[in-house]
Amino acid sequence: MRSAMALAASLAGLALIAGGLTGCSESGTGSSSGSVPPASASSEQVAKAYLDAAKSGDCALTKQLTGTSTWAWCDEPRLTGYKDLGTVTTLPASQAGVNLDCYHLTITATAAPKRGITAGTRPWTLCFEHTDQGYRLYEQGMR
Repeated sequence: MRSAMALAASLAGLALIAGGLTGCSESGTGSSSGSVPPASASSEQVAKAYLDAAKSGDCALTKQLTGTSTWAWCDEPRLTGYKDLGTVTTLPASQAGVNLDCYHLTITATAAPKRGITAGTRPWTLCFEHTDQGYRLYEQGMR
């Protein structure tokens, strides 16, 4: 597994800066109301399901859709809004270590001091890896 710094370097052409955003949210207060998209779902469908789950506080679903290499949107920070979900940018394994589908968007979130995130609106990138279970969030960060 590569470090966040190495990932940022491999994604420099896309201006994805993922440094300092590691760990996993362990406690969740939201109950699951959404369903996991099927393995055949596109990365865009999974991205939208993920964002909707994060915004509604569905910790169970965000955790199911998050790989082990990054943290799930759950308690801290809380996603309070998002907009401008862009089109997919595909990164080959030769650039990112694994094949990734990345989406640029704008998010609004609460503060998460442990993750170095202040409250407010900012550009963000979500990158998904295709697994046997379907697309899962692999890396994320400010762009």
